[in-house]
Amino acid sequence: MKRSCYLFGLMLCMQHLSASADVANDSQSGFVNLPATGNTNSAYVLCDTSTNFGLSEKNASNSNQSSLGQCAVSDDKLADSPMNSPIDGFTLVGIISRGVPIPEPYAAAGGEEFATLTDTVWHNNDTKECIFGTHILMKDQTLANGKRWEINDITRGGFAGRPVAIAYFMKPKPNKDYGMPEALFRAGRTYTSVPYEKNGLTLPALQGAPAPTKAISKNQSAAMNENWVDFTTDISFDDADGVTKKMTSMLYIKTICEQRQPEEKEGAIRLRTTGGNGQDWLEIDVPGLVPFGATIERY
Repeated sequence: MKRSCYLFGLMLCMQHLSASADVANDSQSGFVNLPATGNTNSAYVLCDTSTNFGLSEKNASNSNQSSLGQCAVSDDKLADSPMNSPIDGFTLVGIISRGVPIPEPYAAAGGEEFATLTDTVWHNNDTKECIFGTHILMKDQTLANGKRWEINDITRGGFAGRPVAIAYFMKPKPNKDYGMPEALFRAGRTYTSVPYEKNGLTLPALQGAPAPTKAISKNQSAAMNENWVDFTTDISFDDADGVTKKMTSMLYIKTICEQRQPEEKEGAIRLRTTGGNGQDWLEIDVPGLVPFGATIERY
């Protein structure tokens, strides 16, 4: 089921989200630039690695905010409501909240919703920029093999030819029903997700990378792809590694938007299991909001 609001019905969407819940002004935030090209050894940047990519616990309410990594946004207004922009001067212009089903044969019944994905956009009329926000909440569903679906990477498209900066906000207090959100471990200007190599914090290399259209890499490498941004996290309703986080933090992409209103494109968001706990690789693509006029490739 999809619930959407473009200004109309905005208050209803806000209530739903509260229950789950090199660009201007970077000095005010934790936004980190992701160059599309340049003198770098990786398409990725590290964010919060203090939990060893989700294999150990951490409670943000008992931590200094600076320990959440270089990509973290710290702002009291975000704790008040996820509908507030992470940077001043941006106005909420679009929300889409949708259930995410998994097709057969992975989910035997078919059509069941395994997660709720919320796609949010804020716009700044003066700077002609947008911030795209992503949040996922897992549901109590099991796959056909009896295991839980785990999301390790969230990949968003539509950013070719545009500057991109990323950040995340981890709410400092647990939700009474779902607990703490998971942090953002790393983010990359790439289409390729890379399984986390246990006890290793080396970023995926450019050297030896598969084609830039490859969804999941077999080795610790990923090519640049300027149209895509990959967020690495670790969420599941009941995680096999024993450290369960049922929802993401708010994940942000800041970019240029010539038009105020975004577009919705099929396949703009890819949700991936990269097999860190022995699961099969799995990719689910869902529609998502993109800057007006953006293109989504179908690989």
